[in-house]
Amino acid sequence: MSQYKLFVFDLDGTLLTQDFRLLPGTVAAVNDIREMGYRVTVATGRSYKSAKPFLDELEILEPMVFSNGAVFDNPDTGEREIISGIPLETALVVLMLLPEFEISAKFHLAGGYLYKTNDTPWPDEGIHFEVGTIVPNLKAELTEDPIKIVFHASKPEIEAFTQRLNEVLGSKSQVRLFRSHERYVEMTNKNVSKGFAAGMLIEKLGFQKSEVIAVGDQDNDLEMIRDFGLGVVVGPGTPNLANIMDHQVPYPEENGIELLRDWVKAGCIPTKH
Repeated sequence: MSQYKLFVFDLDGTLLTQDFRLLPGTVAAVNDIREMGYRVTVATGRSYKSAKPFLDELEILEPMVFSNGAVFDNPDTGEREIISGIPLETALVVLMLLPEFEISAKFHLAGGYLYKTNDTPWPDEGIHFEVGTIVPNLKAELTEDPIKIVFHASKPEIEAFTQRLNEVLGSKSQVRLFRSHERYVEMTNKNVSKGFAAGMLIEKLGFQKSEVIAVGDQDNDLEMIRDFGLGVVVGPGTPNLANIMDHQVPYPEENGIELLRDWVKAGCIPTKH
């Protein structure tokens, strides 16, 4: 294990359970990994505000990545910086298409603002996720590039919407869509990802990618799991992750992070394939 120096963890489905709980055993396992001499950080799809309660409990002090790579903590400046947002014209196209579908969307903006397109309740809203300000006519009021957009709907409705959106945007689309949880689909600028932002962060911290263990569970973790020193998938993962992962552990509610801790302690995690 001496070749590895830094762990980069996803939050939802990786350190958090499927119902967004942070278990005491997971907190203890992360602390144990840190006490073994490894540095620990997080790359999450959540905004800083949404992630902060969990980060505090985990005592994460390293610079981090938020909003699926659109935002990161720059160690050079000490500031939280936006890498790239969704072009305003694309966001307006999204708002133009939404009335054709039974979809609720949240637009994350710089400065921590969160706008929601309707009053459809989301699972765990107000508990684990901010409700935001409901703006029914957001198309008329949006004036800046969103950091990211999150969509909530049934799977058939989401699939129909994404197909229609891809048809409208065409080959010159400036965004990427991906499922970050079974209940949500997210949109970011096509040039950002957790892997890209975490790679920038790692370089600024003075590490090589080969010295990093990335741990995640969904396709928004793909670049990290593929490109860093060792890629560990939590839970069943996805077909895309199955093709690139180096190791796999159960969900946190099945003691997966404790198992990872035990493997680290025993020095028996394999090297990169």
